[in-house]
Amino acid sequence: MKSSFSKRLKQALNTSGMKQVDVINKSKLLYEETGVKVSKTDLSQYVNGKTEPGQKKLYVLAKVLNVSEAWLLGYDVPTNRPTDEERTVKNSFETIAAHLDGDLTEEQWKKVIEYARFIQDNDDNK
Repeated sequence: MKSSFSKRLKQALNTSGMKQVDVINKSKLLYEETGVKVSKTDLSQYVNGKTEPGQKKLYVLAKVLNVSEAWLLGYDVPTNRPTDEERTVKNSFETIAAHLDGDLTEEQWKKVIEYARFIQDNDDNK
């Protein structure tokens, strides 16, 4: 069952121990990276359930609160947020997969996945 954005936002605030002003201040630090401003009015409206953020503000809020966007939107998914590096790797893999789709047999795909797991399991930087 999907929970409301407002409810999840309040839960994330409570869990993180942050107040609305803390979220605003931390979101300002992300402005240079994202070009997105979350105002006091925006956050107040989100908390009170009057409106929900667009994709860019959702990204900033989720990053500041260290939760996944999908969880914050109320979906029944894990709370934890993948790191930016994990997101980049996943996006890169999905891009490669999209370009190769139809060009590889099922057996070849199994080998690609097997090799990726081999690399992951033998990574010295873990």
